[in-house]
Amino acid sequence: MAVNEVARVYAGALLEIGKENKVLQQIEEELGAFKQILREDADFRLYCKTPGISNDSKKILIDKVFQGKFSDVIVNFLKVLVDNGRFTDLDSLHDTFLEMLDVENSRLRVTITGSAKLEDSILANVKSALAKKFNKEIIIEEKVDASILGGVIIRVGDVIIDGSLVKDLNNIRRNLLSSKVRSEAAYED
Repeated sequence: MAVNEVARVYAGALLEIGKENKVLQQIEEELGAFKQILREDADFRLYCKTPGISNDSKKILIDKVFQGKFSDVIVNFLKVLVDNGRFTDLDSLHDTFLEMLDVENSRLRVTITGSAKLEDSILANVKSALAKKFNKEIIIEEKVDASILGGVIIRVGDVIIDGSLVKDLNNIRRNLLSSKVRSEAAYED
């Protein structure tokens, strides 16, 4: 089975468990927190993903570290991933779970990249306009990239709206390089 298909199966099961127990938001937060821990703690990540360490040892560690801090649903889910050798698929599983949860909750994730941090009022206006256009709750992830010089780039799923100054300057440059000047129009003073 391909990784995406595996992620879809596990994420779908987690989504169903969350709906049954009415803990979807808690699962979303805890799975995100666990992914963040893996990202920040290289030793823990290496321990969990090393095939030479026994599954029982990994599950004991998960119990010791996360029992009482995370819900039983997440702790047991992590142990199932360990048992089935799917711990290395956690990133794609988390992304797939969020996609499924967004569909379930009629949400849309939007990435807005600006050359500097945008004012809250601007973000609120963009969020409101997108909510009207797509008729969904909008979740904005803001990124800062000084290389775009000005303006913003908005990414909604596979659609990119590039309103950056660097794109405009590149278009002007391309147009100037490709335009032909007639000889009688070119003259010197």
